[in-house]
Amino acid sequence: MAKIVLSCIMLLAAWANLFDQKCENCHNRAALPLKPIFFDYLLHYSSERLVKEAMKEQLLHPDPKKSLVDKNNSYKHQIDPNEIDILLQIYWNRYKVIGKIR
Repeated sequence: MAKIVLSCIMLLAAWANLFDQKCENCHNRAALPLKPIFFDYLLHYSSERLVKEAMKEQLLHPDPKKSLVDKNNSYKHQIDPNEIDILLQIYWNRYKVIGKIR
């Protein structure tokens, strides 16, 4: 049982590290911090499901007309489509407000 728990913790840590490598590093270099982007999407789409769907669509098929960030930025993210759902879940968990307000 302890091995299973330890394996799960190690897997989550590896995914969080992947988020830091693939998302945080690039956004920090481009001076586009992830936290304000998260809140822009949350204000516009209101729910976890809609935020993730909109972000996934924008990441996989960038459209400046639908972008809530920089309308002039036509950068295509280098994210593996197989990893995007996990990375968005980590992103959601890192910046969500629900459960953190007291």
